[in-house]
Amino acid sequence: MALLKNRPAGEVLPLASPPATVRKYDILTYSNGKVAPAVFLSCREQTLTVHVNGVPFVRVACSGQHLRYFVPGFLYSCGVINSLHDLAGVDVTPLPAATADCGGEAKLADKADTAEEVRVDVLLRGACCSKAASSTGQAAPRLTITSAMGWNIPLSARHLPVMPRAQVPTWDPQVILRGAHELEERSEIFHQTGGCHNAALLNRQGMVFYCLDIGRHNAIDTLVGYMLVEGLNPADHMIISSGRIASEIAQKAVRIGVPVFASLSRAMSRAVDLARASGLTLLGNVKSGSMHIYHENGQLVLP
Repeated sequence: MALLKNRPAGEVLPLASPPATVRKYDILTYSNGKVAPAVFLSCREQTLTVHVNGVPFVRVACSGQHLRYFVPGFLYSCGVINSLHDLAGVDVTPLPAATADCGGEAKLADKADTAEEVRVDVLLRGACCSKAASSTGQAAPRLTITSAMGWNIPLSARHLPVMPRAQVPTWDPQVILRGAHELEERSEIFHQTGGCHNAALLNRQGMVFYCLDIGRHNAIDTLVGYMLVEGLNPADHMIISSGRIASEIAQKAVRIGVPVFASLSRAMSRAVDLARASGLTLLGNVKSGSMHIYHENGQLVLP
């Protein structure tokens, strides 16, 4: 039995607990002319092969964590769905090499966590997205998204919401700075491996949900999916991330409708332009009690 099987659109998608994301390797190090054995910790990479309405669609490299949120978040962020109602069902299955001798749903959950590749079948209520392959006879998706490259269906400005300037500032910079500090503290796997990105959802009191992934785009898609699946109002939340903010990252925040996006890193020029055009409050270099304010839009309680 697959882990996600034709669930009603409004029902939280069940899935096994997030898998261990660190793998150990015995390696050699070379330093000062000497070779010595060492243990190397690496972030685990899992490949999702996504089919939409039976058509091979895309391969996505990710950590494999929080698929119940990542799958709908990814589909929403890149414009395949506009709400959970567009999903008639999602089915997650380890590929055949990982499913032998499963012997029950509990063991299948374990197999799905440890599988290097997982097939995700998405059933939409409407027609398949135009980016999907045109022939169901195609053996595999043509498009592969690596951990270093995010992908969106480009959305014109008229398809993105515009957030009006806040009449009353409600976001306390100290809450954002505390969120950045907590994000750093919870980033244990990054400190072990240096090979992942971290992101979190905050409300006006503090952190609501934390996730990590091998790609910064994946981490943001997971937060988007969390808001969709858990029925949260994006207007009452903000996103904070460890990764730099490129325009396609900012687009994800604007599309879901969060008023504030912050990063421990910096924003690229097109992201700043997009934020100013759409009304997104954009913050960067958030650490050590300070931040860069690229666009404020009346959201922040400033002295």
